[in-house]
Amino acid sequence: MSIKPLRWGIISTGGIATKYAQDLLVDPSTREVSDVKHVITAVGSRSVDSANKFIDALKAAKADEGWGWGVKNGGLDNVKGYGSYEEVYADPNVDIVYIGTPHTFHHRNAKDALLAGKHVCCEKPFTLSLEELDELIALAKEKNLFLMEAVWTRFHPIAYKVQEVLKSGKLGKPKRFSADFSSDFKPDQQPDSHRMIDPKLGGGSLLDMGPYPSVWAMLMVHHHPLNKDKTPKVVSSYQSIYKRSGVDASSRWIVEWDGLCLGNLMTDMTTSGFADNTALLQCDKGDLVVENPPYKPSTFHIVPHPQLSDGDLTKRETIHAPVHQGNNGMAYEADECARCIARGEIESKRMPWDESRVVQGWFDTVRNEGGTVLKGKKGTVGQ
Repeated sequence: MSIKPLRWGIISTGGIATKYAQDLLVDPSTREVSDVKHVITAVGSRSVDSANKFIDALKAAKADEGWGWGVKNGGLDNVKGYGSYEEVYADPNVDIVYIGTPHTFHHRNAKDALLAGKHVCCEKPFTLSLEELDELIALAKEKNLFLMEAVWTRFHPIAYKVQEVLKSGKLGKPKRFSADFSSDFKPDQQPDSHRMIDPKLGGGSLLDMGPYPSVWAMLMVHHHPLNKDKTPKVVSSYQSIYKRSGVDASSRWIVEWDGLCLGNLMTDMTTSGFADNTALLQCDKGDLVVENPPYKPSTFHIVPHPQLSDGDLTKRETIHAPVHQGNNGMAYEADECARCIARGEIESKRMPWDESRVVQGWFDTVRNEGGTVLKGKKGTVGQ
């Protein structure tokens, strides 16, 4: 039986959009998938020339580059380059729009795509504020269109393996959680226009890096079988200020899952994180430790508590679960979009709106309790 391809329009031609487009063109069988097919039919940029350069770079894939399979098998045969995003939204050969623009443009871009009748997969953080996100969700419901935040890590093989361990119950009840995404972006060496520096682009560590400690908090604590609190709140937060532009250099926030445990989450753009531990869930019988990097880890450890000498958990165990060879790790979330749309669903069960709302609410709290130039900023809601 032939599979109807999902026709993608790509918004923005930066680094993350490049990786996403490459992954759409990777042979699905290399990740053991046979029920989806992706093609790219439109690319939107600030100029037609820029869009066409993006397309030409994809078409120039070398033999050993995974997306070369899609180039050879029709994945770009009908692609058009446009000098505006609006032309992508209006293209009748586009089913879904991938939005890879800076954070502060997500709401406007996603809203325009939905208003044009297109499904949307939008990069994280979903929006600048919870108000913006709620407006998009309401619009997706009204238009009966699929809408999902592109939290790629949720769909990686390691995410499912980690959750298998936690659902087995062999670690016992969670006691405390911590997660960190710290990386030295050398901000003093970056131009004012850099995405981590410029407030107009949602600069700072919270919005750019915060989705990663948050995704592990959601996967390891929020999804834990013993968790009954579906609306965990930030109970304390702190932001240090990068004085040159007024964005946050680092952010720390504590989340409480009532009746279960506390989670300590941290981002920092001025120093490197600890390679052996990006996320840690400490439980009654042992700990689960996920190695760096938080966005695409390949290894985690089960570490028994030394004081326990009996029972099932007595030896340290290391589990490797990398993404499949040949793709950047974004193909999995694209597959989720294709499956949901094929089933007529407007929301992903793996990446549901309610959980995007939880994390967006954390960011709002941290941002509005801090002292950065983004404090209280509403974005383009209602516009």
